[in-house]
This record gives sequence, structure tokens and C-alpha cells, in this order.
Amino acid sequence: MPDLSEYDAASPEAYEWWLSDHPWAVAERTRRHVATLQAELDQAAKVHAWIERTRTADAAGDLADRPEGWRDNLVGLAETMGPVVGDNHLRAAVESAEPDDLRVLRLRATPDRTRRGRVPAARLGSLAVSARR
Repeated sequence: MPDLSEYDAASPEAYEWWLSDHPWAVAERTRRHVATLQAELDQAAKVHAWIERTRTADAAGDLADRPEGWRDNLVGLAETMGPVVGDNHLRAAVESAEPDDLRVLRLRATPDRTRRGRVPAARLGSLAVSARR
């Protein structure tokens, strides 16, 4: 299999191939999906660690000597980010459970904001036909 890490699926034709059942397209889609989810989880873990460090520093009184408003802003930001991190973890868990064939079916049927329209119905593939039954 060639290295498709630089494959640009921006054009409608390239995007159509990228969503195809071709084994190379499936492998590259899977690789990118796993890498994206892992990057999101890694970033969420970093933010969570920062939240915990901020809470610990605040509880220890280490933020008391900061300029007025600084502590409140920092602690407020940390508290605001907590639910965001939780939502990111949940979304990544849900997305990682979605099989590639269902994700592709959803992507084929959903217009991409950067492209015009949908993949033509005639080119949706055998999975779309079986899903309509």
C-alpha cells in the first residue's frame, strides 16, 4: 500500500475516492480517524492535567498572590474547561465505536461544508442500497 498520509481529498473526485470501498481508501480513512481521535484524547488529557494543577494550586493558596482578578479568571477558566474535556472524551468514545462502513455511509449522505452537494446517489455504493432496505 502506498503512503497516503499526504493524500488531499479536497476535490470532489478525490473525496469520492477517499469515501470509496477501495482497500487503500479504507486503510487511510481508518488511519486518519484513529490518529485524529488519539490527538483529541491527548489534547483533552493535557487540558485535564492543567485543570487539576490549577485546582491544586488554588487549594494550596498558591494563586493568592497574583494580581487582582487573575486568580478568579484562571480558576473560572479551569472550571469552564472541565465539562468541555468530558464532552470531548464522550464524543471520541462514541466516534471510535462507529464502524467505518457506517461512518462512510453518513459522510456520503451528508453535504460537506467545503464541497458542493452530496456524493451522487448512483455512487453511494452497495452499503447505501442495503441500508435503505
